[in-house]
Amino acid sequence: MKVDMHIHTAYSYDATGSPEETLERAREAGLDGIAITEHHSFNKAETFLALAPRYGLVAFVGAEVPTINGHYLVFSENIGQWNSYSRMMCSAQDLIHRVNSAGGAVVAAHPFRFSGLGYGGAEVGSLQGLAAIEVYNGGNNGEENRSALELSRAMGLPGTGGSDAHRGEEIGRCYTEFAYPVRNTAELVQALRAGCFAGKVRNGWL
Repeated sequence: MKVDMHIHTAYSYDATGSPEETLERAREAGLDGIAITEHHSFNKAETFLALAPRYGLVAFVGAEVPTINGHYLVFSENIGQWNSYSRMMCSAQDLIHRVNSAGGAVVAAHPFRFSGLGYGGAEVGSLQGLAAIEVYNGGNNGEENRSALELSRAMGLPGTGGSDAHRGEEIGRCYTEFAYPVRNTAELVQALRAGCFAGKVRNGWL
């Protein structure tokens, strides 16, 4: 099952694309599912849950949460509960602890973007409780993705892939391939915790 685990739309302040446009692009990219990980107001993306079946897709609503130690993709039930973190620069370890305590899962997003400046870098290696490292990010260059892959191996954590799309044409550049179908948030969290997936890059992109 191919899922782009990191997508932004017009619900984020720095991206474009209506739900319909985003889902159509995902279908054209050959994906089976998408994870909407907006900035700031996370619960708005729940409209994707209702629309996705019309496109033969599964949608998941997550969040990209900023911390003083980088950005993190959060997946849990009632994603709106993390809205209070959207502009509050907490520590990454505090966020991870709170999400895990609520039954969710956390993925470190693009830790080495701009040589790690502001996105965690090697500091991510000291964190406890992460489910995965985003090893393939469509907005990164090859060196940044290679550094993330090396970090995931050093930590013994699996790697995810996501386009980090801010425009429709970017969707599907990178994705996560799950070993079995994942149909809802609870199953997504379970799969992330079990490590039953691998980050992938679309042929010819990177």
